[in-house]
Amino acid sequence: MGQRGQTLIETVVAVAILTIVTGAVLAGTIASAAHFGPDPARTALDDALAREMSVARNLAKYQGATIAPASIQTAVPLADASPLPATLELQVTQLPGGGIALTISGSAIWRGANERRSLSSTLPPPAPIPGSSITLPGLAPAPTGAP
Repeated sequence: MGQRGQTLIETVVAVAILTIVTGAVLAGTIASAAHFGPDPARTALDDALAREMSVARNLAKYQGATIAPASIQTAVPLADASPLPATLELQVTQLPGGGIALTISGSAIWRGANERRSLSSTLPPPAPIPGSSITLPGLAPAPTGAP
């Protein structure tokens, strides 16, 4: 008779321990998903950098265009929130052989933490403007009156 009551108490304690462990595991899983999951500020900065890189690549791909290093204060749109104030910086490096290395960096303060993202791209030497005639160096025109 005495054993029946002890079994019930042991079962209640075991269920309580199982509940506590399950709660701790779920809390850890939720916290890690929030920490390592998609961050709205990071996503917004990445989108802004991709848009600016596309514009910079289009500007620098033809001869005669120049891109200078620049820094601007702007606001990047956040999903389901007001725009995030951010700073975007463009660095331009001339490479040997005529190519260009572009780096766009973005930084913003989100929830007390400084988010900093960067995007780099290397471009080959600029191409001639479409429709222009190209004169290759070292070639002379054919002599006139040749048979």
